[in-house]
Amino acid sequence: MFILSFFILEVLGFAQENITSVCIQEMNNLLTLPFKEQLQLVLPYYSLSGDWIEKFGYYDECLRIDKAYSSVQIDQITSKFNYGFCHSKICSVEDFNSPDGQQTIKNLLNETGIASIIQINLSATKFTFYNPLTYYPNLGLGTFITSAIIIILLILVLIDPLMRFKKTLKSSHTPDVRDDIDKQVKIEYKKNESTIIQDFSIIENYKKIINLKTIDPNLAMFNGIRAIGFMMVVYGHVSQLTLTSTYAQEMLLQYKKLSFIMLFNMTFAVDIFFWVGGFFLGYVMCEENKCQTIQKYPFSILISIIHRLMRIWPCYLLCIAINLYIIPYMGSGPRWFMVETTTQCNGGAWKNALFLDNFYEDFQLCFGWGWYLTCDFQLFLTCLIPITIYCLNYKLGSKILIILMILGSLGWGYYISIYYNFLILAKNFTNLAYYYKYYISSYARAPPYFLGLLIGILYREFKQSKEKGSYNILNYFRSLVESNRTRKLMQIVCYSGGFGLIIFQFFGWIIEFSSLELIWPAWIQNIYHTLSRFVFALGITLITLPNLVGAYDIFNLKFMNNIFFKFISKVSLSIYLVHFMFIVIITETFYETPSYTSLDVISSFICAVFLSLTFGLALTLLVELPFVNLDARLSKVLVAPRKMKQS
Repeated sequence: MFILSFFILEVLGFAQENITSVCIQEMNNLLTLPFKEQLQLVLPYYSLSGDWIEKFGYYDECLRIDKAYSSVQIDQITSKFNYGFCHSKICSVEDFNSPDGQQTIKNLLNETGIASIIQINLSATKFTFYNPLTYYPNLGLGTFITSAIIIILLILVLIDPLMRFKKTLKSSHTPDVRDDIDKQVKIEYKKNESTIIQDFSIIENYKKIINLKTIDPNLAMFNGIRAIGFMMVVYGHVSQLTLTSTYAQEMLLQYKKLSFIMLFNMTFAVDIFFWVGGFFLGYVMCEENKCQTIQKYPFSILISIIHRLMRIWPCYLLCIAINLYIIPYMGSGPRWFMVETTTQCNGGAWKNALFLDNFYEDFQLCFGWGWYLTCDFQLFLTCLIPITIYCLNYKLGSKILIILMILGSLGWGYYISIYYNFLILAKNFTNLAYYYKYYISSYARAPPYFLGLLIGILYREFKQSKEKGSYNILNYFRSLVESNRTRKLMQIVCYSGGFGLIIFQFFGWIIEFSSLELIWPAWIQNIYHTLSRFVFALGITLITLPNLVGAYDIFNLKFMNNIFFKFISKVSLSIYLVHFMFIVIITETFYETPSYTSLDVISSFICAVFLSLTFGLALTLLVELPFVNLDARLSKVLVAPRKMKQS
């Protein structure tokens, strides 16, 4: 494969004049030389240049010996390969990107037979060369607008601290009337509690985040579940980008190792978030007072949609703008041009904003990891149907409908698994239909969400049954907790069953993955693929069950509810939105090709988690909480006249 780099670039020692025609002519003259002379020309540069897919060579060393360095991307529509080259300064990227240069390169590949050897369809292939020293995106209007929005948000969050500081200085210069001033400050502060300034106050919002008090100990485990799910997402994306950026030979060597296998298991992280999202939707929306409101005003369910949008939209749209207009200026080096893959928005941001991006199968992605929010919102809208039925006092009918929704989504998943031949997890990523038909499809991924919804409703009934004396299935498990012996037995059964199901989903398919031939028949793999994510969510349900019914232990009340996990849970939306940006910056600013080893992956993972938490906290303080506060104020304004009328 490295012969490709020899024939394209490392032939430029002949040229004496820095003009395009000389550069291209010398490339054409290469074929007239004997093969041994060709090797004599290129071998001195071999150790400095990319000799395989994704190998970028020694960038700094090339520049120190006064040569030029170019990065090239070979775009074959369905796949892209990247190389790095050290060559004479006679040729530039403008030469290689010119129509004559492109045609000459294709002629070289065609006449030497290299195109057929490496299976390049020259008619559908484009070569794009980049100079790392001069590659820099052009500043556009979007960059200035995004920067202005960030500056305005910074000003808004700092107004209240500055006003407090000013009043403090004023009171310190008039000690004789300090008491009166302090009273006046308190009066003014109380008067301004419901102003926009207070909504954006970084001090008040920071107090909300830093308040890590556990309100409901029965839900303590959810902090750990969210935190572990987030770290699984980060680890999976770090592994994915490192793996696709390393040497092809190394990727093949790592193929059967545990680190490679764990990469596929990290995809279950999203199912954790789906299950948690469904649980809290059922738990919050089926609260008695909310149900009474929906009974009186059925269209008030629309307010829930507005609340959801007010929480998601501001952060989501700003992050799309930052990824599109700011991130391209945050790195450099021979690999930095690859950032275009994740920062361009060819498909249109409006698809993401309207949560429609998973309906388009054109690979013109914008903010690619936003598909989770799209699926979550679509499933949220779907689940408002059984919730409305529940609140209208058709509780049994609502639960039956949710069970039918679980069975229906599993049936749909099985149908497309049969139709597109989806096998075990690790064998689907080469299936071109997998991403759009299953991975980002709301109703193929729905079973964990619907299961979480059902458990959330049951838990809400369980909480309310203490007051009403009504029976709930969770009351049975609660009765087991009252006896020390049965409590221990229930914990053992739930934990062993839950972790057993999860471990089986993680490693049960390894024997099939390690074999070239099918050990499991295809129809068994179709069933396994259909049920795997639902079974994983069922395992999460079993693990959380003891905590839900009040069986406290060191695992659910201490380990899963530690301060670090609680903090991650508080800022989970923001850190999810920003995490991939920093993973891209980390992996694409390596000057040498990263190695897919535990050390490189873990160090990148730790950096990505730290940066995500830092900037996720900033995004929460700048955008998420202020707009949540504004949403609460808007609700009060809308509800107040109705309360006045009723009273």
